[in-house]
Amino acid sequence: MFQELRNIIDFTIRNNTKYSRKNFKELNPELIKRNFQENLYTEDVLAQHLTKTPRCYAKILDVGCKNWFYAQGEYNFFKSFCNEIQLDGIELDAHRLYTNFYSRYEVAKYYIGSLNNTNYISGNLLDIKNSYDYIIWFLPFVLKEPHKYWGLPLKYFYPQKLLMHAYSLLNEGGQMLIINQGEVEANAQVELFRECRINYISLGEITSKHFKYQNSRYGFLVNKKL
Repeated sequence: MFQELRNIIDFTIRNNTKYSRKNFKELNPELIKRNFQENLYTEDVLAQHLTKTPRCYAKILDVGCKNWFYAQGEYNFFKSFCNEIQLDGIELDAHRLYTNFYSRYEVAKYYIGSLNNTNYISGNLLDIKNSYDYIIWFLPFVLKEPHKYWGLPLKYFYPQKLLMHAYSLLNEGGQMLIINQGEVEANAQVELFRECRINYISLGEITSKHFKYQNSRYGFLVNKKL
């Protein structure tokens, strides 16, 4: 109960004040190196599991993109077979502060600054009305405890509604890639697919030669048939 009250107060304050230092720039060599590796990881994972269909234009949505440090990897992948792209990232808790007093929003501005037609959206997925050819969703909250641990009020915990809405945004012939952390969350994701009656392909454990996370990750692919 105390944790929930604290989450409500903190979330309300940061979203009303939207405080952050400005003009973030990453200067730590170790973090720059790790970021480079994680962008290669992102590009590699997308290449392994999404279908490259050459097209003149594609719209992509990344759900829950946090500070979107891996946006370059997504951008590189889609630009490899699309002439033009519109890349959107949405984050409910965009104004969460780091210990250096930069917000996720301010950090994301740095990482997407050189990427054309790339937008960071502070808001709720349920408010998105546009349609997309591809949807990427890394580590969705499918269990209450991680959701609470990361400081989000429980009134925003409705994984079934979010999944259904994401699926509704997907164009016919589009693809949605969802990656979960750990087997427990992957099993919860399977149950959500079943509840929502969404057909999926299990991709098993997600790996890449470029980077290895401490906790195993498991992927699922949704193809919205024509």
